[in-house]
Amino acid sequence: MTITNTKLEALRAEIDRLDMELLSVLEKRVAIVEDIAAAKKEDGKATAFRPGREASILRNILKTHSSKLPDAVVAAIWRELISAVGAMQRPYSVSITAPDKSVGYWDLARFHFGSATPMKLYQLPTVVLREVYENPSTLGVLPWLSRERDTWWMQLAQGGDNVPKILAALPFLDNPSGGFEDLNSLVIGQAEPEPSGDDVTLMVVVTRDEVSRARLNENLAKAGLKGYCADSRTPDTGDGDWLHLIEMPEFVAKNDARLEELGKINGDGFIKAVILGAYAVPIQ
Repeated sequence: MTITNTKLEALRAEIDRLDMELLSVLEKRVAIVEDIAAAKKEDGKATAFRPGREASILRNILKTHSSKLPDAVVAAIWRELISAVGAMQRPYSVSITAPDKSVGYWDLARFHFGSATPMKLYQLPTVVLREVYENPSTLGVLPWLSRERDTWWMQLAQGGDNVPKILAALPFLDNPSGGFEDLNSLVIGQAEPEPSGDDVTLMVVVTRDEVSRARLNENLAKAGLKGYCADSRTPDTGDGDWLHLIEMPEFVAKNDARLEELGKINGDGFIKAVILGAYAVPIQ
């Protein structure tokens, strides 16, 4: 055997040893997750999907790793792991809206939720909304292309404990090989959004009459809220309350005192402010 072959054999043996070490660490991590699942068995949550924590984990991993592996590969490894162990705690499925039957949305969801998560594809957002309403263990992926076309958010404006909330944005990390451009989506589910440290909150302000976006933006600032009005809608009949979609570059909880202040500032025409949810700002 040549010196070169001896060195190769030694390196391959080291890789084999590291593979077993990785497997051992992975099994320890899974065992801890099983203990967590047992501890949380009675907490009443519909799924183990923790988008805020998952975003924090990925940000830390991508900030720390220094190998020559592309960020997308490192993220994919952790996404597979996070999704798989999450399903061990509480199984969940994903229903995806794919306008014009675009498989790009399927690929986008599969990259994020991993290869083992059950997924279904639908053409209409109303079907996905119904799936999530009826099944607390289902997450929905809905397109977020343009405010002019995507009006499904109006269905969430009624608020309430059982109404799905916006929980995450996809893609969380751009995949250069996936061609995900213009396929931005939001994830909804029957859970409460949680902060990740860098978030966007979506809210609907309901008013009796039409209010200009400029005035809404001014009132947001007076209440101490960052953000702007991204869209305003009224029922097709022209007779009903106005719904104003507000985007805020911070995490705002539903009990935030500034929301009450916003109502006072808006005056008699103000009906309510409904937090639709929040999502971790994607990594660019």
